[in-house]
Amino acid sequence: MKNPMPLNLIKIHKNMIDIKLENFFGYLKVEVTCPKTMLRPVLPFKFEGKTIYPTGNWIGIYFSEELKAVQMLGYQFKLIEGYEFSKANLFNNYVDHFFNIKKTSTGAQKAIAKLHLNGLYGYFGRRQDLIETVNVDNNSLPNYLSTRIVKELFKINDNYSTLLLSDNINHKVLRNLNMICESNIKSTNKIVMSNVAVAAAVTAYARIHMIYYKLLPGTVYTDTDSIFTTDILPEFLIGSDLGLMKDELNGKIIQEGIFLGVKKYGYWYLDDKGNQIEASVFAGVKRNSLSFNEIIDLFKGFKLHKSIDNRFYKSFNDLNISIKSANISIQKSDRKLLVDNVYIPPHIINGRIINPYSIGGNKFNYLKNKIFKYYKSLKCCYSIVCFL
Repeated sequence: MKNPMPLNLIKIHKNMIDIKLENFFGYLKVEVTCPKTMLRPVLPFKFEGKTIYPTGNWIGIYFSEELKAVQMLGYQFKLIEGYEFSKANLFNNYVDHFFNIKKTSTGAQKAIAKLHLNGLYGYFGRRQDLIETVNVDNNSLPNYLSTRIVKELFKINDNYSTLLLSDNINHKVLRNLNMICESNIKSTNKIVMSNVAVAAAVTAYARIHMIYYKLLPGTVYTDTDSIFTTDILPEFLIGSDLGLMKDELNGKIIQEGIFLGVKKYGYWYLDDKGNQIEASVFAGVKRNSLSFNEIIDLFKGFKLHKSIDNRFYKSFNDLNISIKSANISIQKSDRKLLVDNVYIPPHIINGRIINPYSIGGNKFNYLKNKIFKYYKSLKCCYSIVCFL
């Protein structure tokens, strides 16, 4: 957040013929070309509701500074449209003030300073549309159902119900909805203090900061602000100052690790007495609650069944919150493809993912399917025997 931020919208460019990327600050709609030979793509793309890092060709909207950072890696761009902003250092004093408090204090004071640092970015990224919760008399339900967009309805008793209402709806969406429904659905206008230009810039700057670490030869896993690597980082990159990496194991070396997906991994290391210490992170279960042998079982494709003791449940019927145990199943995701333990990035052509290993998980299935599709296109009778 100490980087230059978008401030005022200067101009909306519908034609970018005479605009050069190096002279532009703001947001751009671009046609991206990423070489298929790039083993670790760093520019994200939203595909079918999921964020992927592909090679190939696609159209997306990006922050100009991120495009400049990845251009030197081999990415090419055709500029289509743009929102040009002025820039300013908006948060330098704020970040320095609370980071110094966090660094030099303990307890509640440190926790509050950390919340001030982490929470600011979240405010700028808040959604404009809101969810309003109201308790209503059941006799009033027809009025709410005919004039408001009701997302959920929970019956409390014979007299009252709880409604979750969509609020602050975009006026264009509301107008189209009224045209379809021929009704008079209402929405209040509430001011939400957010700024997507700032929030998106912060996210882009964070990705830029992590490019160096992602491209290290020994990096085996990376998250928003962390890496697992077999490389030894230079000492000037490690420390307690703002922007530096922290050695979470204080010099100890991970002996073995398995990384199955986003926030799905496990590893072990030896403590000062030579004892084996196992650690795990797996979305949905408590941190370090899986043994390394269980991580191995997940890697092999087995499904694990776990009991979660402290899961919170809320009831709209009696307005109580209860804590119960729950049984869940966890397994690895095959979303990211490894061939001989090497990651194969998705490849996009004409809006479709083309990857010779993505169909059925191996090249044999890919070729088999291509043969079947070819014969089917000829509209002839065929019989194919495949041998492994």
